[in-house]
Amino acid sequence: MRYAVLAVPDFALHALRRGDPSLGGRAVALVAGDGSRARVTEASPEAHGVLRGLAATLAMSRCPGIVLRTRDPEAETESHRLLVAAAFTLSPRVESTRAGCCTVDLRGAEPARTQALMRLRAAELAAAGLPARIGAGDTPLLASYAARCAEPVLVVADAAAFLAPLPVDFAEPTPAQGEILRGWGIATLGALTALPKAEVGRRLGADGVLLWERAAGQATRVLRHVEPARSFAAQWAYEPPVESIEPLFFKLRRYAERVALELRGAALVAERLSLTLLLEDGGDHRREFRLPEPCADVDGWLRVLGDHLATVRTDARVAGVRLVAAPARPPQKQEGLFDTGLRDPASFWENLARVAAVVGDGRVGTPLPADTHRPDAFTLERPAETVAPCGAAPVHPPCGPTLRRFRPPWPVRVACEAGSPASLEGGRLGGRVLAAAGPWRSSGGWWGPEAWEVETWQVELAAGGVYQLARSGDTWCVEGMLD
Repeated sequence: MRYAVLAVPDFALHALRRGDPSLGGRAVALVAGDGSRARVTEASPEAHGVLRGLAATLAMSRCPGIVLRTRDPEAETESHRLLVAAAFTLSPRVESTRAGCCTVDLRGAEPARTQALMRLRAAELAAAGLPARIGAGDTPLLASYAARCAEPVLVVADAAAFLAPLPVDFAEPTPAQGEILRGWGIATLGALTALPKAEVGRRLGADGVLLWERAAGQATRVLRHVEPARSFAAQWAYEPPVESIEPLFFKLRRYAERVALELRGAALVAERLSLTLLLEDGGDHRREFRLPEPCADVDGWLRVLGDHLATVRTDARVAGVRLVAAPARPPQKQEGLFDTGLRDPASFWENLARVAAVVGDGRVGTPLPADTHRPDAFTLERPAETVAPCGAAPVHPPCGPTLRRFRPPWPVRVACEAGSPASLEGGRLGGRVLAAAGPWRSSGGWWGPEAWEVETWQVELAAGGVYQLARSGDTWCVEGMLD
């Protein structure tokens, strides 16, 4: 197993159906030509009785309700990029043979792992709307024969036994050669290769020798390798523009599948996603999503993007979308022997990203005290993946009353006498002040635009209870209760 071929039968038809959700499960045929000369080139399995070369008018009479379409070059280009991306996950040496077909050089690959990858890629491509067939053999030609017979993966171990029953048309004889072979009574590749190659060459010339080598699967060639993707982005348009999430989300999944496969083919993951909605009036709506756990998982991406799109309201219809993935190396880490980590890290990071898509990236994380004297100041940092061990008990236990903070603080109106609080009025708290201690003043940030200054008091009310007040400017609040 030195080469593999990924091929999609009826590629143009599958590419069209992959990009149009309205064609799913319906009888569809591609036609070429105009008017009465229009002929069917490809037909879906649902189009019963419709064959290639059939006139379009006859196809409509044989299969009422059939949808006739012409080829979509844009859809074919995108689908072929998906196929090439899948090929790069098997090997870094890939040839874009033709539309809907790639040849991969597998020399040096581990056979068992590669076969498992081929079956996985075939299943992924089928789920993405491209029912690819993958064949592997010792030559590119033999691999292409295997791909034509695969369901969906076929690895040729015994070339002679595999080729013997195949029709001689696999070797693509010319019409003149085909007529001679029928006269000889040869209908299979095995029957042709049973003849001595020299004798075939003596009767059919040099072209006959090439035909014999193709029939034996021995014809080889040098692959024209293509470069892997360098940027991981996709952009597409809607005609007409859309105003609901369903058609927008359908194409978003199709293009995200290709971007994710290109990342995986380059052994990369995405650490950020950038989504831009291009609006009909010329404006746009942009949002960047930082993925807490870098990955190339399409379902995880779409859950994050879908949660955001469900909350988006635009002034105009969406005429196009641009999706960009920022690549990064997959994270490499080794767990500690005694660490207590997350039970399901993938679900945790995914849910965290979905929350951030709704409330904003700056509002999700683990709060940590900020490096400042400002009361209650904190920053949000990425949550730890392991539970830190409990800290040692302090040498000297805390003393004095405990302040139970109110979050958020209670707004209150304060009447002062001789510069100290005398009475409180508020929705939750009020009454006369029996005793007051303070003030304790603190300030900071005076060198920047976010300067702050706080004055703190502790008061005992006549109705009972000791509370801590804070004044910032002319605004008072109750920060908490002392007990």
